[in-house]
Amino acid sequence: MSQPTLLIADPDTIRRKELALRCADLLGTSVICASGLSAACVQANSHRPQWIVIAAEIAEAPGFPMLGRILNAIDAKFLVYGRAGVIETGGRDLQGDPVFAILLNQLPKGCGRPCAGEPAGALRNGSVNQAVDCGDPLILIGASTGGITALETVLASFPADCPPTLVVQHIRPGFAEGLIRRLDQMLAPTVRPAADNMPLRRGTIHVAADSERHLGLALRAGARTRLLDGPPVSGHRPSVDVLFGDGAVLAPKLDVRAALLTGMGSDGASGMCALRRVGAFTIAQDRESSVVWGMPRVAVEMGGASDVLPLSRIGPALLRRPSSASTRSTA
Repeated sequence: MSQPTLLIADPDTIRRKELALRCADLLGTSVICASGLSAACVQANSHRPQWIVIAAEIAEAPGFPMLGRILNAIDAKFLVYGRAGVIETGGRDLQGDPVFAILLNQLPKGCGRPCAGEPAGALRNGSVNQAVDCGDPLILIGASTGGITALETVLASFPADCPPTLVVQHIRPGFAEGLIRRLDQMLAPTVRPAADNMPLRRGTIHVAADSERHLGLALRAGARTRLLDGPPVSGHRPSVDVLFGDGAVLAPKLDVRAALLTGMGSDGASGMCALRRVGAFTIAQDRESSVVWGMPRVAVEMGGASDVLPLSRIGPALLRRPSSASTRSTA
């Protein structure tokens, strides 16, 4: 008898590989992967897997009903996951299946838990209930001296499906990777090194890790990261001012929220002013909770802060932006 097979269809290389490694270790099944719809159809036809995990990006692709027909023909158990969680399930006796239970616990962080009330069977009809993604906020954070502890505090309040978040933390070259691993282990969202041209999705925190390039933003078929060559800006590379400056360009079209945390110098202050001028919600950490009240102080003095808050209140405030971002408290 052939070994039971799990097919993972996901265009995100890191997410696909991580899930495959976890499942191969835990399930005792053969795990095969596909990066796109065509490859998934070929793999499903050839290997007739018992279970299939499908990322929503593939389920949204034109021609997806073909895969649905294959799944029906081979009587495979499947789930489709997206930013809001598991948005589609199907297959005979799925809920009592022990492999399915393990899969739910192994989905990449940011995929959430099963969504109550989602109707099943859409995949068999050639469509998928897609997670609504209308006007998602975008969060930008800059920090320097004392920023590692500050970041841990702010990001600890972020849920697994948090808004896409980009972070510039001034740190010595070679140490960013360790910080990212630590945050990824501690936090509910996925934390990864910022790469070039990555689409921004809920549940992911991108941290600037390349000491030779700045982290920025661009709108190309949606908001994406970009890594930029160039000299230091405001004395730093990567620079908070570069990230915030790109955020200001996008803010008229997106709900951009930014926080400038403890740190020496003035990096991020000019960028925060640019953000506030175009209507973004901006927060400066207050004096009392800052290790060094430098960067946030300059932003406050320049008029760039919509609000000045203690560290413990910054994370929740970023997540629940007030109806009006024009009110500013005093430090």
